[in-house]
Amino acid sequence: MKFRLERLDGDFLGEQVEVSGFPFKIGRDINCHHRIEAKGVWPCHLVLEEAGENGIIVKCDPEASLSINSLEASKSVRLQNGDLLQFGSVRLRFWLAPIGQMGQRSIELIIWLGLSMLILGQVTIMAWLLKFI
Repeated sequence: MKFRLERLDGDFLGEQVEVSGFPFKIGRDINCHHRIEAKGVWPCHLVLEEAGENGIIVKCDPEASLSINSLEASKSVRLQNGDLLQFGSVRLRFWLAPIGQMGQRSIELIIWLGLSMLILGQVTIMAWLLKFI
């Protein structure tokens, strides 16, 4: 499952991060998957985890603060499409990434080449048969 986070604050307004690997760490630390240098952000402020049928769960550092849709969040919360995450001076919008069609160009090319060879073979056989009639 892919999702994206959109920054809604300061100089980073509109910046988007697409995420597909879990767990996904957000914070100031160099080991975080998405580093944010902003006021009130802890070294590893949030961790986003995939919870199977329960969707995406956000877990906050026990000493750090997090609010989701302007409500103070507990230890772990299930995220919904469009949720607003606020921590420190940072505001992030959680979006499920749009589903795109997988690249089928190579398969399509092979199919067209096969059809072309089939047609060429049929034309060759018809020409050969017409010679003997």
